[in-house]
Amino acid sequence: MKKESRAIRALRKMEHFWSKEKSLTFLLAILLVYIFLIIPLIHRNSSGEIIFFIFYFLLLSSGWPIFKQFQIPGIVWLLIIFPFAFLINELYFLATWERVAADLFIAGYCVFLIVILLLRTFADGPITIYRIEGAIAVYLLIGFSFAMVFHTMTLLHGPSAFKGLDAGYHTYKEYMYFSLTTLTTTGYGDIVPAFPFARSLANLEALIGQLYPAILIARLVSMELMSSRRE
Repeated sequence: MKKESRAIRALRKMEHFWSKEKSLTFLLAILLVYIFLIIPLIHRNSSGEIIFFIFYFLLLSSGWPIFKQFQIPGIVWLLIIFPFAFLINELYFLATWERVAADLFIAGYCVFLIVILLLRTFADGPITIYRIEGAIAVYLLIGFSFAMVFHTMTLLHGPSAFKGLDAGYHTYKEYMYFSLTTLTTTGYGDIVPAFPFARSLANLEALIGQLYPAILIARLVSMELMSSRRE
């Protein structure tokens, strides 16, 4: 009973933490470390898998309090437990269909998390620095989601889906790099989509990368100016 009560208290503390706006700062820090340090620098060995799992846990648990508000039976288990099941399959099993299922489910989870963060960012109330950080976190999640989809395309279509990839195309660092350069419309040209559907998604990501800062983040600034004028 003591262990169960401790687990319940831990879940309540986690839920209380993620329900506050300050948690958006922590989520942004997680994404920055994960995308710019963990993915490109940590190798997928036994110790590296533990680090990947920890960061996935922090990312996936960030949507916990919002999912509970839907009060739909089973939605919390579907969107919290299933990603961990797919993640474990992806880390420890090498079957293609398991990797594809894990990538697509986690990408879908990130899209759902993007919607939640946007709702929190543009909710009623004063525009704080935490909301700005939430908007930046959404931008990084967009790039991460596209990276997972690009990786899925290579698993299904083979390494010929992209030109310029390394031989070990099962790693995520090349796809994260390509996704961010596409999202920011930098386009170095060292990695090029060759599969038609990959080209279409790359164009879509570049379009989102142009429109998102111009519309959504600018909207936050205008909301802050309007709030200041009212005061």
